[in-house]
Amino acid sequence: MKTLAILVSIAAITMFMVSGCGGSSSSPAADVPVIPATGSISVSITDDPWHEAQAMVLHITGMDFGHANGDVTHFDMPGGPISVDMMQLQNGVAQGLMSGMEIPAGQYDWMRLQLDLGQSYMDDMGTGGRHNFQMGANAANGLEVHEPFQIQQGLHSEFMLDFDVRQGVQHRHMGMMGDQYELHSALRLVHMDDAGGLSGMVDPALIDINHPDCDPANGGNWVYLFPGDATAPDDIAETETDGVPGPIAADRVEMDPATGDHGYHFGFLPAGSYRVAFTCSGIWDEAGDDDYPTDPDGLFDFQMFSDPIDIIAGQMHRQDL
Repeated sequence: MKTLAILVSIAAITMFMVSGCGGSSSSPAADVPVIPATGSISVSITDDPWHEAQAMVLHITGMDFGHANGDVTHFDMPGGPISVDMMQLQNGVAQGLMSGMEIPAGQYDWMRLQLDLGQSYMDDMGTGGRHNFQMGANAANGLEVHEPFQIQQGLHSEFMLDFDVRQGVQHRHMGMMGDQYELHSALRLVHMDDAGGLSGMVDPALIDINHPDCDPANGGNWVYLFPGDATAPDDIAETETDGVPGPIAADRVEMDPATGDHGYHFGFLPAGSYRVAFTCSGIWDEAGDDDYPTDPDGLFDFQMFSDPIDIIAGQMHRQDL
């Protein structure tokens, strides 16, 4: 009888333990809400210069973030839509779009700016006329940048959108229908933890008014930025027909009125290797044509192409041309 009592006690304890384990995983846990893993994100926007626009205003209503699993997270602009004059965001100047927004953690494939075209416009530098925009084929749903990025749980990520206006606005002459200005998704995405910069002076002998082979018309002096493994420079073209990729970005060379020096500036570059090319005939590089190495007008060319330059995060590298 004593042996039987011991066996019954062991069986009862075992049943209690099994019952207890089962209860702790099903009943109490079921009452605990599942909190999705999130991180936070801040996004700003900056611009490359453009010689055709006096003002170029984007009326931004919201942003979309495309998760790798297909989900899309949408935010309206905090405080309501904002109008951003891209011509004021040059040489390292940026405009904050959103700050510290909570977003599901994970891998993302793209970002998109939502625009109100009715309140977006460009003021022409030459005529002073105001032009409205249409969305180009690659921007039908907004201005998108398709570059992967990671949002980590509990951490903050800060990004810069760099809009190359010269490539992002395409001017088409429509004959009797007038001119048409299309917006295209010419955006680069830079994680600010990985951002450096590149700037320098340009030899006065290369500047158009001092160079016998250059057109002295305003808007000619530009520095083009290429990956470090590029073997040759190339022009800006809507469609590449020569198999050579065009520039990552382009910066207009401007003179400092106080010193007379001519300089260029690329901010917010991901750390890595780059090369730069200088042209004093950039006004003849038309986005609708392949203008290099055989320019239909016979006027566009590059005067120099640098060796590879290493850009380090958190540092502004100086490279005189």
